[in-house]
Amino acid sequence: MAQVSTTTRIVLHLAEGLREVLDADDVYFFEAAGGDTRVRLRGRRVRKDVRQLGVIAKSLGKKGFFRISRDHLVNLNRVRYLRRQTNGAGWEVKLEPPVNAVLPVGRRSVAGLTRALES
Repeated sequence: MAQVSTTTRIVLHLAEGLREVLDADDVYFFEAAGGDTRVRLRGRRVRKDVRQLGVIAKSLGKKGFFRISRDHLVNLNRVRYLRRQTNGAGWEVKLEPPVNAVLPVGRRSVAGLTRALES
């Protein structure tokens, strides 16, 4: 009997028509970079998807990703903390090691992110 993978796969659209298939767990976050999107992977690896963040967000909403601000889309499985910023002005997420990135959460996204993390 063939083993069926339960890992979610995503496809990055790289330059020159190249498509890269990745396990969703290897992606920590997406970040808008002009008309393109930086894709932060485990460790120091970064890829560049030629699509805009909004297009990517629409395709990954049901795959465990959440848009926390106009510039960031995070993998909910990689969020370690949702916390108030040290100056108390807003909220931020801290991602798991080895990335350990701290990203701002837009004020309109806090309630939805909280619900998504609790479900």
